[in-house]
Amino acid sequence: LPLILIEMERGEASILGAIDECTLCLVSAGICAGNVVTSMMLADGDVAISKRGVKINLLCGDFIEAAYPFMERSPVIVNGFAYLACGISTEILFYNRPEEVLSSAYLPFGLSIVLSEDMGRMALACGTAFATSFVGAVLGNIVRGVEVEDRGRIKKNK
Repeated sequence: LPLILIEMERGEASILGAIDECTLCLVSAGICAGNVVTSMMLADGDVAISKRGVKINLLCGDFIEAAYPFMERSPVIVNGFAYLACGISTEILFYNRPEEVLSSAYLPFGLSIVLSEDMGRMALACGTAFATSFVGAVLGNIVRGVEVEDRGRIKKNK
């Protein structure tokens, strides 16, 4: 965050802001959205925090902590896909002329795309980050194979 603030001190968008949007906000939103889609496999509290994580990360960024419990539960699948999402989206941003994809994570994600000079590449990076982490969360929940008990606690299948 301090580097982003230094880069944006003149009121302009930032490459670090674009990276922040893709690698933190949209990866977290994708994980949370994957949990919402597979909500029948999760406890009520997990679904509630995931819904909130999707809304906040897409509408104003910066609620990346919503994904942490799910990343901790599935260190190989969810984390692996999250790292993959971060790497691919950052490569898209830096592939050619990164100064054309300057943006910020503290805006609704659609506005962060419009803020970028190369909206197509910024949209591709955002979509890639979201979709890759979404797939990882869905696969992580399926592999984990949980079922929800009546009281909302998680019981592993045997």
